[in-house]
Amino acid sequence: MEIIVMALIIIGNFILQSTVFSQISIFGVVPNTGLIIIVTIALLKGRRIGGVVGLLVGLLQDIIFSPVIGVNGFIYFFIGYFVGMSEDKLSKDNLLIPFIITGVSTIAYHVFYYIFMYFLGYSIYFTVFFKEVVILEILYNSFISIFIYKWFSKIFVIPSIRFRRR
Repeated sequence: MEIIVMALIIIGNFILQSTVFSQISIFGVVPNTGLIIIVTIALLKGRRIGGVVGLLVGLLQDIIFSPVIGVNGFIYFFIGYFVGMSEDKLSKDNLLIPFIITGVSTIAYHVFYYIFMYFLGYSIYFTVFFKEVVILEILYNSFISIFIYKWFSKIFVIPSIRFRRR
């Protein structure tokens, strides 16, 4: 059942990101909801599922939007995998965790994307791009991640029974 829900989330995100979310920009910056979903699922479900979801989201984006197939899939896979490694080590109730990890993941994504594109012969002016886009995208993604994390927590986390003394 969870696999079907994740597939629907990935497909729904892809459709929304390419249509609706591209129209919702703040100072020309659009949120990277694919990255937010990868981080959130990796935090909630672990490294294997985070890596697989990252690979699928990245390849789907590469096939449709990217001039080079595989770069986003590769980067998203490793982001999902490494974020998922912290699944058991972090509190799932603290909303600051997805905020910070999404911000760090956004920076990592852009740094590695720049490195890959540089070695593939594409020129991107990183300092200008970082000042004008990445800083705003970090904040945008991080704030949106709080709401998506709360929503996904209700979907993917099974409530546990707690016994306490009176």
